[in-house]
Amino acid sequence: MTVTYPTVSPLSCGYLSPPASKFLADALEGERLTMPSMAFLIQHPASKSKIVFDLSIRKDLTTLHPGLQAHLKTRIPLSSENDVKSALALGNVEASDIDYVIITHVHWDHTGTPSDFTSATFIAGHNTDKLLKNEMGPDLYNPFFERDLLPADRTIELPPVPGSKNGEVFDKTRGWYWQSLSPIHNAIDMFNDGTVYIVDSPGHLPGHLNALVRVAVHKWIYLAVDACHHMRIFRGETDFGSWKDEKGRTVTIHKDLDAAYETLGVLRKLQREGLNGIPVEVVLTHDGEWEKANGDHFFPSHL
Repeated sequence: MTVTYPTVSPLSCGYLSPPASKFLADALEGERLTMPSMAFLIQHPASKSKIVFDLSIRKDLTTLHPGLQAHLKTRIPLSSENDVKSALALGNVEASDIDYVIITHVHWDHTGTPSDFTSATFIAGHNTDKLLKNEMGPDLYNPFFERDLLPADRTIELPPVPGSKNGEVFDKTRGWYWQSLSPIHNAIDMFNDGTVYIVDSPGHLPGHLNALVRVAVHKWIYLAVDACHHMRIFRGETDFGSWKDEKGRTVTIHKDLDAAYETLGVLRKLQREGLNGIPVEVVLTHDGEWEKANGDHFFPSHL
């Protein structure tokens, strides 16, 4: 029997240019990083499902919180001219054709315009709703979060990863449960066929999700999102950038630095050793060099 594997198509969306010091420990004074904020279309042929993974930057920035609009002036050059909806249209796919939208986390450059996806079921990590409502304590308070970002009647918030009960089904309709795929600690087999996994990826922000997709008999694609923002960090050439917050504490872009280092170690191991002997390509959402090198694979093409 011939197996038809899912496809992963990068979507050409917006870009931003933050201070390099927010990401790279050895950044030069005044240096900026112009980086894409890629999203991806995953198509699962067996179920005929279309999944949008991440929503990139919102096209209409004027609908964002006024304070956030002011903050975005520190991210120029910035573009939202192309968004997920326009990228899908390049392959004659409408936003209403999308079955699932996976919200990897709720930072502004990943949440796009959820209201475009009128038929989709949204999937978000544990505590996403509390984050949006600023109920996670002062260290996670963000005045720019939108309480009503996601449609309450069409959003599945994943449960916390298990302690000793790995393998317990939490969604009987879909047969979903957390399982380990060494070295990945917690993942959900989205279609119960070993081809598309939602991966718990702790460190950056509570509920941060990655994805692992089997695109061929001898290839996996791992979508790492903000587990790592630059390949120089991934290669071990520099460390995460840090700065002092308003309380004088040294902080990084990651809310749980120890967990971020552990997740980074998992990504490096996957890239180095593969998964069960099958090569894994790790893709970083903000990797401009990867975007340029893989331009021919963007939707309506695929990796």
